[in-house]
Amino acid sequence: MSLQIIAFTREEMKKAGLSEQTMIGIIWTSVMSSVEWNKKEELVTEQAIKHLKQYSPLLKAFTSQGLSELSLLLKIQEYCYDNIHFMKAFQKIVVLLYKADVLSEEAILKWYTEAHLAKGKSVFLEQMKKFVEWLKNAEEESESEEEEAD
Repeated sequence: MSLQIIAFTREEMKKAGLSEQTMIGIIWTSVMSSVEWNKKEELVTEQAIKHLKQYSPLLKAFTSQGLSELSLLLKIQEYCYDNIHFMKAFQKIVVLLYKADVLSEEAILKWYTEAHLAKGKSVFLEQMKKFVEWLKNAEEESESEEEEAD
């Protein structure tokens, strides 16, 4: 992913007077519509992960604010809900973007507890349950380590 694309996109965002939240939605839609997706559910997840790995630097460049991260999470939820082949891919996409520093644990936890959409809510919350528990445990461990260091 070239820095020129990021710089160009930032420039266009400024010219158009768009917020980062709006921009991340546009980027997500563009990135996801640039591919002919496989019709097989088990193959589409793999394809999506490969595709999004390439574009994670671009997504990261436009999620510098918590609200932008939440906007992206909601876009992903909506996309996976509207595209039936992606229903099972939601958690894997979120984990990939977490590992790529696009999504923070704060944004994921906020989405999980209060900010998710109603669309496919039970399916996506269930998919995310184990990962969210892992995030909460990791957070508690790092807090107790900090207390011991004081």
